[in-house]
Amino acid sequence: MSKKKQMLRPLTRWIYFTENLYRDPSEMTEFEYDHVIYYKSEALMDIEAGNKRINWILLLILFVMFAVSIRFQNIWIVAGYLVVVVLGQIWRWQRLPKDIMEHLTDSGRRKK
Repeated sequence: MSKKKQMLRPLTRWIYFTENLYRDPSEMTEFEYDHVIYYKSEALMDIEAGNKRINWILLLILFVMFAVSIRFQNIWIVAGYLVVVVLGQIWRWQRLPKDIMEHLTDSGRRKK
């Protein structure tokens, strides 16, 4: 029985964004995708540093939302925060370059 070949998906900025959603990509100079390790360009790392600041602002807004919603007990405050978070995440995603592969260099290393 032969191994089935894994379908390769092209690396889009959406895939790059979701791969780095729950970690801080600005701290790393490498990115792994489909068992290939890539080096990131300086421009991409600068964009990620800006996105890190956006995350901190969204976290600060979260704390303010909790304090205000506890005080006033209003669901519209929570709904407004959710809208702000979605807009903030869309803004982070839009800041990434459209062609991610242009900002990545193959290191020649592979992960098994």
